[in-house]
Amino acid sequence: MQIGFLCTTPFHFYLFEPVKKHLVDSKYILVESNPRQYKSAREFFKDKDAFDGVESPQVIKDFDVLVCPFLMPLVYRENRDKVFVRMVYGLSKATWNYGWWNMFFDEFLVYGSYDGNILSFYGPTVKVGNPKFDDWFNGKVEPYPVSQDKKTILYLPTYDDLSTLSWVLPVLSKMAENFNVILKTHHGTNATELKKVFSKLEILGGDVDILPLLASADVVVSDYSGAIFDAVLAGKPLVLADIPGAETFPSTTPSSLEHVIRNYALHTSDQTLLMDYVLQALEKDPYFEKRKAVAEEWFAVRDGSSGKRAADAILNAQKDLREEKHFVQKALLTSAEFTKDLYKKKAERFLGKYFSWLL
Repeated sequence: MQIGFLCTTPFHFYLFEPVKKHLVDSKYILVESNPRQYKSAREFFKDKDAFDGVESPQVIKDFDVLVCPFLMPLVYRENRDKVFVRMVYGLSKATWNYGWWNMFFDEFLVYGSYDGNILSFYGPTVKVGNPKFDDWFNGKVEPYPVSQDKKTILYLPTYDDLSTLSWVLPVLSKMAENFNVILKTHHGTNATELKKVFSKLEILGGDVDILPLLASADVVVSDYSGAIFDAVLAGKPLVLADIPGAETFPSTTPSSLEHVIRNYALHTSDQTLLMDYVLQALEKDPYFEKRKAVAEEWFAVRDGSSGKRAADAILNAQKDLREEKHFVQKALLTSAEFTKDLYKKKAERFLGKYFSWLL
């Protein structure tokens, strides 16, 4: 059985590698999301056992199972006979994460009960935890090098309309006089431009592994990013930056976990309060134990075996042959809206934007 892991950014390497290493007959396959990300991914993956599915799309035909972080419409349209497995990569942005495009997958590898219950609407789910954290739980993560005479603040923002970069960076830039401040940008953000303006911070791009950064962090600051839940799983003090009215934005919903988590963390949209809350969390995070308890529902496996569990599930994955599901798939594929937008470069965003009704 030949297994292909479809990637559009370096971020996907860290998602898939803990699983891929357990599968002998497997390869990375690069797929274009946008030109800038493809260029970055091609450079990153050049020494990582990868095929370029953009230059040579025919290579995908040689694989039996395709593992994806989300639906890649162009690939699916030409390879519908393959087994498609979705490997969940985050718990935020429900209108995207649990959108109708999940109907095209045959199996889902999920973190735990929360995402498993939702995605079971679309097909079989297997609770594997977060494979990216296997090295963390096995004690194999080396901390990122920082000055040992200062505490470290790690900022993990999302991008686009839910990002708080514009008002949080000035606050953290001031705090950089007394703290190590590291910004790891979302893989959709251009880190190079930020480095020109905020020179006091250490700014890293989406091609950097998050685990060493978490190992060095004394507190994590985030906004509506899926990285919130990486901080929860790592057991880190947490402060969240708010955007008033964010729950009404089209890329999210009030019941999505990036809003629910605010019941379990210090959060504010005020610059002065943000600084105060970071200092408070560095001393004692009042929500720490509360988050620890709820994390049991969000992450089913926390013993360093998630990668092997996911690999075994992939080897056993089969086509979802339910007649009613095939009927829905065919209806979606032949709809005027889907056909019209399928070949746009931002087809993935179309999928989440227009079809959030399943929530």
